[in-house]
Amino acid sequence: MNLPGECLVYWADPADEQPWHQGLLSEGERARRESLRRPEDRARQTVAAALLRLLVGRHLGERPAAVRVERACTTCAVPHGRPTVPGGPDVSVSHSGDRIAVVLSLAGPVGVDVEQAQPQRDILGVARLALSEAELAACSPLDQDGFYTYWTRKESVLKATGDGLRVAMTKIEVSAPAQAPRLHRFDGRPEVVEAARMFTLAPGAGYQGALTVLGTPSAVTEHDAAELLRHQGEGL
Repeated sequence: MNLPGECLVYWADPADEQPWHQGLLSEGERARRESLRRPEDRARQTVAAALLRLLVGRHLGERPAAVRVERACTTCAVPHGRPTVPGGPDVSVSHSGDRIAVVLSLAGPVGVDVEQAQPQRDILGVARLALSEAELAACSPLDQDGFYTYWTRKESVLKATGDGLRVAMTKIEVSAPAQAPRLHRFDGRPEVVEAARMFTLAPGAGYQGALTVLGTPSAVTEHDAAELLRHQGEGL
């Protein structure tokens, strides 16, 4: 039984994929799966979608296959937008490399982001497009860990608001990587700054993760979803 105000973060791996997971996908999600060329991409997408329904179904007392998840995009007809569950709870999904995060929030709108560090990436070049001058100055010289800490914090905010990357990351400003996560500025959206509560997650070595809740959660907990994904094939 989930408690009021809880925010539950579940971690999974594409290797957790089971054949019965595909039976939980909607028609649109199955079409999306088939459009992906690489097996690892299909596994990430399938595990994330299956885990979302398993968690929401358990919370609502419904069969996971009966859980309705909407993924409408605001700019096109392809169902690849932010997942929402009509009537709640609030949810968010992110995946990168071998990490998949699915969050169920009873505290308000939520956004999660996980990123695998990419040593070959032009960190400074991307940072100049995503960070404010104040953020760059607060973390000079900017290293890989600092960049991904900034990035995950910012993307978690934009996912919590539902804006996604349609809003430039330079329009928001967060605390420096060495500081506790906090949203300092969101141009034209002071109500978001006031409501946002940010948390650093622990996805494991080589990854950075962040969570933003537009509310005040009573608790934020992280869980391993492997057993749930392996042993929930009955009663779907």
